[in-house]
Order: sequence, then structure tokens, then C-alpha cells
Amino acid sequence: MDARILELPFDLAALRGLSPGLVTSHHQNNYGGAVKRLNAIRAQLATTAFATAPGYLLNGLKREELIAGNSMLLHELYFGCLGGDGVTMEPAMKLALDASFGSFERWREEFVACAKALGGGSGWVLLMFQPREGTLLNQWAADHTQAVAGGVPILALDMYEHAYHLDYGAAAGAYVEAFMGNIAWASVYARYQQAVHAAGEPFGAGAGDLADGPEDVPGGALLLDVRRAGVFEQARTKIPGARWCDPAAVATWGAELPAGRELLVYCACGDEVSRAIAMRLRAVGLNARYLRGGIDGWQAAGRPLADKP
Repeated sequence: MDARILELPFDLAALRGLSPGLVTSHHQNNYGGAVKRLNAIRAQLATTAFATAPGYLLNGLKREELIAGNSMLLHELYFGCLGGDGVTMEPAMKLALDASFGSFERWREEFVACAKALGGGSGWVLLMFQPREGTLLNQWAADHTQAVAGGVPILALDMYEHAYHLDYGAAAGAYVEAFMGNIAWASVYARYQQAVHAAGEPFGAGAGDLADGPEDVPGGALLLDVRRAGVFEQARTKIPGARWCDPAAVATWGAELPAGRELLVYCACGDEVSRAIAMRLRAVGLNARYLRGGIDGWQAAGRPLADKP
């Protein structure tokens, strides 16, 4: 089946600093052109006699397939990131940026600087989730073929001149600021959640998975409560014996955890906070898993709770 050209997922009139003419041209000519080119390359590959085809022919076709395919996917991500106000985001999204970069402001500073460094040239700046480490990374790419192996892009900024020249000419920096002011963080967060959930390794908290108390967690696991600071402050209970650790400061307290001991990490409901923390701890050699369902699932399964000091 041929790849399809997807419609723009936002109202053109709602964008600020990016004209309808620019975005329409970008979508129809550059993104649409990549989709059409990919379909043509795939059609040619489907009729190629691989056993007898010259190496240079295969090299060229497969290289162009990679370029067109990545151009299609990155453009779809780029357009999928637009349509917001550039500011409003879920607390868990901000927490993920804080935990990986130190603060949202620090992330933004690096992302924008990398984009402006590509001005006058070509390439992409991508916010990537790294499942191996459970962290976020800003990735610089000079063309469509460069990507972190195993990474999942969740935000893309197109720095090819076709993305801004009609509106900004050579003023690439002004275009970058306009893009930042139109990011739809709800869409970015949805992709982040999907990436984290696909990569997480849980420890079940359903009935029969654990015994009556935390002392019966397999291996005498160390319980780590990684609910967001605001959520933890408002909570009245915790799992008995658990130690609260600020998930935004995992780089600090994670280095002090004992090697060789099983670590059971939980958040409010077992979503991306505890999953990402567990992945990050495993990346440095610690035996960490997250509690499926979080403290909510623990309580629903009839497990004991303790008053929070």
C-alpha cells in the first residue's frame, strides 16, 4: 500500500508568526513531495531483481528510500507538534524535561541554540526519548538520515530553508522563536507517554502479585516513592517503608542507591513517571522496576498504607 499524505492537524489561522502560505507550501511541496517520492522508490524496489542488480543501483535506491521515508516521518512529526501556545503543558511533561535537562528553561535554551546553529544550512533538531536510559535528549541532525539508534522522536523542528524562507528570508532565528511559540505540548506529551509505556518493565501490583506488606516484596526490595513533588505534598498516605525521592532530582539520589538490591519504584498510578525513573536506574546497572498501577493500584488491591509524616 502506498503511503498517504496526511492532512494538517491544526487550523492554519491559529498559528502565530507562521503564515498560511508558508505552512501550506511546506506541507504540499516538501512533505507531500517526500511521500510521493517514497512511493515511487518503493514501486521501483518492488520490481528490482536484487540478486542481479548492480550494487550501485541498490545503494542508491535504498539510500533514497531512507531519505524520503525519514523526510515523510519527520515532517509528520513537525506538523503534529504545531497548533498550541508553546507554553501550556502537563506537569508530568515538565517534570520529564526537568529530570533530563535540569529545568524546562535549560532544555529550551539548548534546543533553540541548536536550531539557530543550523540557520543558513539544513537539518533538524529533535527532542528524543531514549528507552535505554529513560531520558530525553536534544538531537542535532544535518539531514534526514541522522537519528539516535533506538531513540523515539517526540518533537521535531525543521531547519531546512523551505520551512521558513517565504516568511523570514535568512532570519532563521526569528523563525525558531515563532515555532517555539506554536508548540502543542499536549501532542508532545502524548507521544512521550506512548514511548515510555512501550518501553517500561513493570512489577505487577494486582491481587496475588504481592503479599500483605512491603516486607514481602521479592528480595526485600527497597521501595522508592517517586510521585511528583506537588502530588506527594498533597498526599496523606504512602506505601509502608517507602522513601520519597524527588523524580526531578533522580541524577542526584540515584547515584546513592545500593547496587545489587531490588528497587521497586512507584508513582501515583504507574504511568510514565515511575516507568521512566526505573529505566533510568536500570541504565546505570541498578535492579529497578516500577509498580504497575502505582500507589492507586496498591490501594485498590487491598494492600496496606501508612500515614505520611
